[in-house]
Amino acid sequence: MKKIILTILSLLPLAVMAQDKFEISGNLPKAGSDKIAVLSYKNSQGKDKNDTAAVKNGKFTISGETAFGNRSYLVLLPVKKDTAKRNRQADFQVFYLEKGKYNVTGTDSMATAKITGAQAQTDFLLFNSKMDTLTAHYKVLTNRFLKARSAKDTAEMKRIQREGKPLGVRMNAAIDAFIFSHPDSYVTLDLVATEKAAVIDPKVFDPYYKSLSKRVMSSFTGQKLAARYAKAMQLSIGKTLDFTQTDDKGNEFKLSSLKGKYVLVDFWASWCAPCRAENPNLLKAYKTLKDKKFEIVGISLDETKAAWLKAVAADAMPWIQVSDLKGFKNDVAVRFGISAIPQNVLINPDGMIIAKNLRGEDVLSKLSEFIK
Repeated sequence: MKKIILTILSLLPLAVMAQDKFEISGNLPKAGSDKIAVLSYKNSQGKDKNDTAAVKNGKFTISGETAFGNRSYLVLLPVKKDTAKRNRQADFQVFYLEKGKYNVTGTDSMATAKITGAQAQTDFLLFNSKMDTLTAHYKVLTNRFLKARSAKDTAEMKRIQREGKPLGVRMNAAIDAFIFSHPDSYVTLDLVATEKAAVIDPKVFDPYYKSLSKRVMSSFTGQKLAARYAKAMQLSIGKTLDFTQTDDKGNEFKLSSLKGKYVLVDFWASWCAPCRAENPNLLKAYKTLKDKKFEIVGISLDETKAAWLKAVAADAMPWIQVSDLKGFKNDVAVRFGISAIPQNVLINPDGMIIAKNLRGEDVLSKLSEFIK
């Protein structure tokens, strides 16, 4: 009996792998036979992999094994590189790959071909159809903005930014509509991970996160998102916070040394324009509240000390500054899942987080609600 059970168990991984097989059949009749198709995807262990296939009379086939549904890329390349066409735009298309059969149909280009297959790709095509008009409008505005910036036409830049705001609202609304109507889609999972998780604030993020099905959350992307969420929850309201870092004078600083004070812990960097734009607001608040047991601790995600200290001096920041000069690999940032800045948290005299992401010209009034 024991031998039978072991035999059955030994066959299980093979059965699982067999279920995750895919096959891609391409037909681009005018592509000729001097091209290769390159597939970039995640294999069944979640590792990045590239597979290639020769294109013969416009046809090619690629098969392999994957797991879940993942964003992948199909590229059409010449067999011999033409050095004279170095700046030529890559001929590729993004699609979603999972177990099943796929068809790539077109003429001579991968970018304009139609890729059909399993459910994740069907979802992706549906999402793109709802976003196409909005995305096209966004590209037009972006090109206009780049031209205006090149010409240093600030009036035109401001006009474009005003036009862009309602477009941004419509784009976000379209993304939200897709997310909440397709909670069991790998496309939705990617949208939540890329569009909604830059700053994980439970009040804002939880409706998206908790709408995702168990099936998609068990995927490679889902597991990574769950890990980020768990880290971010350590910075949620009601949690206590402490850390140790080196300050700008080379001394060891421990956050708990400020116990008894209200402390705004601010994640920033010298190269972060939105962060630098917030510094005048923080300076105003600091000057007003510093005699009311209030302190600011800036955690810089810089990688060079010179750039960090130059920005501290330029923005006249008199508060405590710390950094380990590891960029986004800063020990504190990694510990709490900080992947976008600016971000900040306000802790009370007992070291407990009582507010998050206080920004803008009204940051002083927001802080004053807590600090009397």
